[in-house]
Amino acid sequence: MREPAKEPSRALVMGGGGLTAYGWQVGVLAGLADAGLHPGDADVLAGTSAGSLLALDLAKGSTPADLYAEQINRQRPMIDVDFTLSMTARYLWASLRSRDPDRTLRHLSRLALSVRDVPETAVLEAIGPHIPVEDWPARPVRLFAVDALTGTPKGFTATDGVDLAHAMAATCALPPLFPPITIGEGRWMDGGVRSTTNADLLADCARVVVMAPIPKAAGATPSARTQVRTLLSQGTRATLLTPDRASLRAFGRNPLNAARIPGAAREGRRQGREYAEAVRAVWE
Repeated sequence: MREPAKEPSRALVMGGGGLTAYGWQVGVLAGLADAGLHPGDADVLAGTSAGSLLALDLAKGSTPADLYAEQINRQRPMIDVDFTLSMTARYLWASLRSRDPDRTLRHLSRLALSVRDVPETAVLEAIGPHIPVEDWPARPVRLFAVDALTGTPKGFTATDGVDLAHAMAATCALPPLFPPITIGEGRWMDGGVRSTTNADLLADCARVVVMAPIPKAAGATPSARTQVRTLLSQGTRATLLTPDRASLRAFGRNPLNAARIPGAAREGRRQGREYAEAVRAVWE
């Protein structure tokens, strides 16, 4: 049976991974712009966790050049959180206990629901000052989160009737740092617990460029490469951009280390130029 034709839309997917992930992706977009490519003009901007912030920056009209200057010169204060060694150990224990992706997601969901000493309002207060717009932008944006009660992923959009602050808090609610965010009947947590990019949820788009600062999270969660292959098998034209060794060295071991942002952005710009032809083949 012949599959229906896809909508003639182009999507830019921005993955999660902390402050260095954001800086690297900004650098990649700046490098692509150097080559005359502007995937930030996509019909759909999709983000997970830190990638959601970049999606909103692009949706409000920020240029890669301006964002790059902010990152290089440390002109923009980024969210400051303390993901302790104890939190890291608990997250890894939940992630590595099973080789089954569904079971791993259930373990992470239980971890998220176990956070009771931090109120949801604290998440909104932590994330709110960093949201670059007060309400959903006119351009289509999808912010990925996962319902901790059911394991269902969702890309929140302006049409869902959810205020932007709650949608952003949900996509950034990484356990066990933050509790899930109540939206409707669900308790929504960081979409990165399912996938660092959630690229497979863009199957309705004809052309997709995926930036994955962390190509695969710990444990049995699917890799960005696997999800891009799924898109390709479904008839989507897609390409995947990941950090090379030099970029990974620039990231360092702590993705929340703000001092590493300029280096990550510079390496991202270099890679953006190198990725230009692969992106051009999909985008144009």
